[in-house]
Amino acid sequence: MKGVIAITDFKKYFTRWSKLLNEYRSSLKPGETEEVISQFFNRPLAFLTAKIFFKLRRSPNFITMFSMFFGVSAGFMFAQGEYNYILAGVVLLELMIIFDCADGQLARMTGKSSSFGKTLDASADLATHMSVFYGVAFAVFARSGNIGVFFLALIAQASMYVHIFLFDHFKNVFIRVARPEYCDKLESINDIKESCKKEKLNNRRFNYKWLAARMYYIFYHIEEVIVSIGYLPYANSFYDLFPDTERLDSLTREIYYQEMRGSIKTWTFLGDTTHLMFFIVFGILNKLALVFPVMIISTNIFCIFTLFYQRIKFKKLGLEREILWQERV
Repeated sequence: MKGVIAITDFKKYFTRWSKLLNEYRSSLKPGETEEVISQFFNRPLAFLTAKIFFKLRRSPNFITMFSMFFGVSAGFMFAQGEYNYILAGVVLLELMIIFDCADGQLARMTGKSSSFGKTLDASADLATHMSVFYGVAFAVFARSGNIGVFFLALIAQASMYVHIFLFDHFKNVFIRVARPEYCDKLESINDIKESCKKEKLNNRRFNYKWLAARMYYIFYHIEEVIVSIGYLPYANSFYDLFPDTERLDSLTREIYYQEMRGSIKTWTFLGDTTHLMFFIVFGILNKLALVFPVMIISTNIFCIFTLFYQRIKFKKLGLEREILWQERV
């Protein structure tokens, strides 16, 4: 009898853990597009955080506000310049990263992803970047008296955004082509533009949904301009090569996946979290003065390498309009 009960209990626990594991997997982005540090460390912690807020019946946007608070507070702590404060800034910044992951995971778990939520998330990231970059710059300036550190902070921040735009674009392209079943794939730039018009027509007066949709469109329009450097000379964007990704056949998708999964994983090392890890590592080492020079040099060299690698992959795939798409239309 005890053996039967033990087997029954085991089945219950197994069913419960299987359900939890499936729920965790459903909260993730495709593994090929995840930054390594997030995939193996931040995402599991973020999932537990999302589960807690789900039990409390809080929205993903509620978590985003916590993320913003932690990020801005981290910059304030870094600005104090003393090691104890710097360590507090490191902890707050890591909490920001975890909560930044958690809001998206909760949105995917509950099916509540929206352009407003994504715009709020981007705004929280921007507030964190401004606080952390210039909080660290102020701390270094207070120690050394070298005002040039603010110029380095500006260059580091600008280059980070170029890297993030490139990574975000190629990630979304990869998802649209290789993972069409993914629930939270980005709309096309034209779909986002139509969403802006729809919100404006539905409410002639000012409303936050229209503003969010408009900001969302501007963000991805800027991204579309920047990412043209990642393509071959005769095509400014992926959508010049594949005007309608919904009409791609399964063979083309599989070829794209096999060739580009290594490339997209390389791009993940230029994501937002990877850049913020510089502040965490050098903060723990109490070497904040090295953050901006090391970040600027290492990430930009790696970005140039990745762009060349990307172009080699495009050539290998033969992603020419005449060959791979327009002859099929």
